[in-house]
Amino acid sequence: MRRHRPDFLLLFSILCLVTFGVVMVYSASMVWAIQVTNASPGYYFKRQLIYALIGIVVMFVFMNIPYTVIHRHAKWITLGILMSLFIVLIPGIGHKAAGVRRWIGPPFLHFQPSEIALVGVLIYLAYIFDKKGEKINSFTRDVMPPLTILGIQFLLILLEPDMGTGMLLLLSGLIVMFVAGIRKVHIFTIGGILLPIIVAFAWLESYRNIRIKIFLNPWNPAYTNKGGYQLQQSLIAIYHGGLFGQGIGRGIEPFLYLPIPHEDFIFAIIVEELGFVGAAFVLGLFAIVIWRGIMISQHLANRFASLLAAGLSSMIGLGVLINVGVVTGLMPITGIPLPFISYGGTALIMKLCAAGILLSLSRYTIPETNSATKKAQGIVQTATFGGKERRPHRRKKRSTAVPSAQSLDVRQ
Repeated sequence: MRRHRPDFLLLFSILCLVTFGVVMVYSASMVWAIQVTNASPGYYFKRQLIYALIGIVVMFVFMNIPYTVIHRHAKWITLGILMSLFIVLIPGIGHKAAGVRRWIGPPFLHFQPSEIALVGVLIYLAYIFDKKGEKINSFTRDVMPPLTILGIQFLLILLEPDMGTGMLLLLSGLIVMFVAGIRKVHIFTIGGILLPIIVAFAWLESYRNIRIKIFLNPWNPAYTNKGGYQLQQSLIAIYHGGLFGQGIGRGIEPFLYLPIPHEDFIFAIIVEELGFVGAAFVLGLFAIVIWRGIMISQHLANRFASLLAAGLSSMIGLGVLINVGVVTGLMPITGIPLPFISYGGTALIMKLCAAGILLSLSRYTIPETNSATKKAQGIVQTATFGGKERRPHRRKKRSTAVPSAQSLDVRQ
């Protein structure tokens, strides 16, 4: 199929989110930069602006790369990500800060392999289930091998430790498997395998155990100095926001009340400074991005492309859902940045990379008018999967003519 123009509504929504994010990072980080980092008020703003510009360039590059190139190199992408997730855990190679080891590279060029794995695992799963086709019957032969690769990456990210990113990777991967057509019994089997593991990781680590207790009772004074203070201040910021907010740069929480306000809890600053209206605007932009991603997935004829679009859309959507759920106290605290908005280099660049791939996929969608015309003409169109295309055929009308007596072999 010939390539056409990308989805401009999706592109416009993403650029709006990135621009809005740079502005909100500046508003949320000014005091923190001066008082904590001992830098200029625009320290984090300038860095986020550089990350955003690099990410936008990456997005436009991937927007013009055919998805067949990604399909062709899927195995090497998966191998490279697995190696980087192993390497980051090696002392002396992986950079350690605040008790976690998540970064690789020199101090001026750190990057997180776990953020790259969020996109890479979706490419791998789309590739492997494209090869298997729609006949996914055996759990051990068809489901267990890709589930094992997904589980290895999940466990390696947990060892950093980074349970938030690990859960996002796991959930996004499971959605791709579900969309690929695994059987219901396979879904229950996967749940039976993973649920005890996730519960064990959540309860055996003391800090994760405390986070669950904070979620159940955020105002308990016993948890104030154990992580509960951040959630308390987040809820106070949301309460102060009201309908229209206090105005950009006029919020109280950035004045060292809410710890690290420009990162994972930036949505609380958005609500405080722009109110319910501003929060609804941001969530509306995210809704457009997710909606367009789902529509792209449904209008792609190639199975690999369709599964990849579904995975990327779910990864962005789940990131928004988890982040907003944490900030509003509806989910236990976990370190998931708000896509396209929270401060961070690798996270922002990789989300824009994912957006670029999604925009590239949008250039191969089948127009709705074509499919509607074919249905009106009585043509049965079979979707193409795995790059193999079946030619459409017409239904044959059954003859209503009555056969003559001579044509019948009547035996007495």
